[in-house]
Amino acid sequence: MIAIEDLWYTYPGRNEPTLKGIDLTIQKDEFVLITGPTGCGKSTLLKTLNGIIPHESAGEMKGNVHINGMSTRDSGMAQLGQLTGLVFQNPDDQIFSTIVEDEIAFGPENLCLQKSEIDRRVRESLRMVGMSDHRFAQTTALSGGQKQRICIASMLAMLPQVMALDEPISQMDPKGASEVMQTIRDLNRKLGLTIVLVEHRVHEIAHLVDRIIVMDCGKIVLDEPAETAFEHIEVFRSLGLRVPETVELFHKMDFESYPLRVEESIKILRGQMEKQNNISASSLTTSQYGFYTSNDISNDGGSFLGECNTGNPVISIRDVWFGYEKDKTVLKGIDLDIHKGGRVALMGANGSGKSTLLHHLSAMLKPGRGDVEVFGYNTRSKDSYSFASKVGLVFQNPDLMLFCDSVEEEVRFAPSNLGYGDIGQKTANSMRSMAILDLQHDLPQALSRGQRLRVAVASILSMQPQLILLDEPTTGQDKMHIEQMMDYFTGDGTTLVFCTHDIETAMRYATRIIVMSDGVVIADGNGREIFSDTEILDRTSLKQPPVMQIARSLGFCAFSVDELAEGLGKLI
Repeated sequence: MIAIEDLWYTYPGRNEPTLKGIDLTIQKDEFVLITGPTGCGKSTLLKTLNGIIPHESAGEMKGNVHINGMSTRDSGMAQLGQLTGLVFQNPDDQIFSTIVEDEIAFGPENLCLQKSEIDRRVRESLRMVGMSDHRFAQTTALSGGQKQRICIASMLAMLPQVMALDEPISQMDPKGASEVMQTIRDLNRKLGLTIVLVEHRVHEIAHLVDRIIVMDCGKIVLDEPAETAFEHIEVFRSLGLRVPETVELFHKMDFESYPLRVEESIKILRGQMEKQNNISASSLTTSQYGFYTSNDISNDGGSFLGECNTGNPVISIRDVWFGYEKDKTVLKGIDLDIHKGGRVALMGANGSGKSTLLHHLSAMLKPGRGDVEVFGYNTRSKDSYSFASKVGLVFQNPDLMLFCDSVEEEVRFAPSNLGYGDIGQKTANSMRSMAILDLQHDLPQALSRGQRLRVAVASILSMQPQLILLDEPTTGQDKMHIEQMMDYFTGDGTTLVFCTHDIETAMRYATRIIVMSDGVVIADGNGREIFSDTEILDRTSLKQPPVMQIARSLGFCAFSVDELAEGLGKLI
């Protein structure tokens, strides 16, 4: 289905090629995952599959790409568009209709299909991605994750032979991501659709794919079937990539097999426990073996570990109601205090109001009813500019923040305009903290999505704000850069509030997790409390991390791979 021979590509203005001699063959019906560090060329490779490169790019391409025998160099975009559906990394780059139905129908309409067939494809595509209830909604009113679903649906409506998806679940809540990925898997299995998927969240989808390809510096460095790829775990670790928690656990315990599914892991571990101890696994789960009991689920230091709960709060929210439209309320009576030094994660389903609440904290939005105070000032009497030196907000879409001609200019823009001293040092320190110092002369818009997000974060850090607000900061980031970013915030003493669907990052770095559902706060505590409460998880689109699912099935509590491995080591 896909044949790539000695493919090289260099972007305009770049001396270094982004793709370097790629040779790759993908068979019909295959489901292939491509992963690798941020900026390694993954998204660029996808753009060669539907002709954006070379037809819509001024860069230099060498080599050949054939889709079902058709040369992308010699074929037009109209032909290639019917063969390969491409879902972009940023849904805002792809959506141009104001109504969801119009967005889905656009492709089939241009194929001159009958109205009844167009209607059928619209209905079926929306059903497959779980967006049937939003058929007549305005696209501008959707959350990032909902927009991603719409982009996938718009490609499905074209019935392509190949689906190329660039981080299609990066902004989706965990359950939504699982549902959409299962739908894509079903399309692959039942309809024979060839899937090429670029994703950093390897740990969430490895069990669904047939084959895993790892790229680094524009080259393919690993190409293995999914069931054997993690025998080369050193490749993933050296490049700072995530691996499934089940794989980490079995590697740590020196097993010879590395299951990708929780169910398989439980079966193997239960068998080993019973074999070693000659009794049922359930009778072994007592505190004498070093496990947490079901009642021991809080971090040392209380619910809000690391957050000082004395004195005046940095943020005070009282009975806040807000809606973008008169008949649609997004926030419904929010009451919260956030104190200095906290690292607070806002979690919940797409469309639950997380980003809307975050924007209230920077005075970009004003409550319809109720009050928001930041550093003692009521945001009703302030605009976002008045908080510029104290509050830094990074949007879910970093492209909305980037407008300078180089990374260095972007990062120094704010301190320069605020009249700060020692701007050069502040700029360099911010770029270094986000690992973009080597990109300082590059055009921000020419970087990968993950790199652009880190530029946006650095442009905020250079102001040295006391309160930092991040909307989905892990989007487009590999494990190494997620850890580098979050470790920075852990050590600098600022107050951090971030929206995220990344359960592992929230569990590891947040001192407090606030869970929202349909505009209200339904849970507020530390990670161990939140993710041990199955009732709360059932009401939202959250789910327990694999390590917690395994521990729970074996009858005890563990909250990390290290905890689980240490406890199991005493039994196996």
